[in-house]
Amino acid sequence: MLFIFYFGFILGFSKSSYNHNIIAILKNFITQLFPIIGLEFTREIIIDRNKENKPLTLYITILLILLEMNFYTITNFLANREEMFEYICSTIIPLIACNILYTYLTLKCTYIVTLIYRIFNTIVILLLPIIPNFDWFAMGSLSLLSAIVIYLLFKYKLIKENTSVKKKRKDYYAKLSYTVTLILSIFLICFMLGIFKYEPISILSNSMEPKFSACDVVIIKKLSESELKEIPIGTIIAYTVNKQNIIHRVVDKVKVDDIVFYQTKGDNNNSPDANLVQTEQIQGIYKMHIKYIGFPSVWLYYFFNSERMN
Repeated sequence: MLFIFYFGFILGFSKSSYNHNIIAILKNFITQLFPIIGLEFTREIIIDRNKENKPLTLYITILLILLEMNFYTITNFLANREEMFEYICSTIIPLIACNILYTYLTLKCTYIVTLIYRIFNTIVILLLPIIPNFDWFAMGSLSLLSAIVIYLLFKYKLIKENTSVKKKRKDYYAKLSYTVTLILSIFLICFMLGIFKYEPISILSNSMEPKFSACDVVIIKKLSESELKEIPIGTIIAYTVNKQNIIHRVVDKVKVDDIVFYQTKGDNNNSPDANLVQTEQIQGIYKMHIKYIGFPSVWLYYFFNSERMN
């Protein structure tokens, strides 16, 4: 939880949607904590009596996932592909991962461990007046990562407890693999969230051919406020227009009343872009690109926007 709130200092905080007067807090506790206790007590009773019955364990996990899903919200998003995809990534996938974790903890320990974990997380969210200002990708990624971290920590603990002298070498490599997996997962998510100085952006068009093409991924470097005003002509910059990323080359620079504007143009375009770019729009400058790995992002973009284009 501390790790998740740490990202709030980078991505910003927003006001909690929960009311914090005493009556509202008590109501939220009753409506959210009681169902959690009931779900985990049910999981414990069924799994504890049928630990060797793997199909039943899987069935009860799926059933509990379905019980926690908000089908009213799902039906509201069915008409919009993009909203449905975001809801699946930010809510459904983490819900599935967390319930698999809860079943694992119940099998290996007791439902009390799962209850402590779930109740603590819920109380923090209900009581704090601010929450990290995450978009759908950050919310889904960090929720999924939290479940993976807890799983790896318990797996590591169990390996450590069951280690014999003969198995020490084998278990050393197992522990190392868990550590490397965790570190790489955290690094990858932070990189994709744009937390580091360098950030990846998928290319949607061929406007910069032959430098790079659609389905490539460009790595950009973020600049300070002073650097944004001193970008040389010929530099390739990434900037946003109506929430859409554009990566074009600077062909001219205009300064009006100490405000810097850049004229940009795609190398493969016949004319410069219609509007000048302000420093506030610039995300960073081009450093390198990787061929083809942006294909999934491009496919998803055109899949979600096909209806609007038609």
